[in-house]
Amino acid sequence: MRKRKSICIFLMFIVFVGSLTVNVGAISTGEYEFNVSMARATGRFSVDIPGNAFFTADTSFHLEAEETVAINAVYSPRSASMDFGLIAPDGLFYSMRAQNGSFNETIEIDQRGYYTLAIRNNSSSDVSVSGFVTY
Repeated sequence: MRKRKSICIFLMFIVFVGSLTVNVGAISTGEYEFNVSMARATGRFSVDIPGNAFFTADTSFHLEAEETVAINAVYSPRSASMDFGLIAPDGLFYSMRAQNGSFNETIEIDQRGYYTLAIRNNSSSDVSVSGFVTY
């Protein structure tokens, strides 16, 4: 019984680790083939943003050109005007407008460097925001 339980736990661990990587391609050179695998990270956020204020995450993450960042968030009140995006290595805020209390977009990076999640509340009222960012 103990051996069976250990095997189940081991298999669950293998499935978990396998779900953290994404196969991004294979290169074939003659008789050799190289598989490239890249780990993805997900961060959760929950923040209250005052009216007409700007929120930036405490940490940045390094990205290569052509990588993607997915932002999936909900906010309340739904009528608030919100912009979600990233502060790029050049210091500019690249954003997209959210609608009806939710935001679910993927942004493709065109410049290598450190990026920071940022959210702008364009409304005069306080807004509660929560979600995930995957990079």
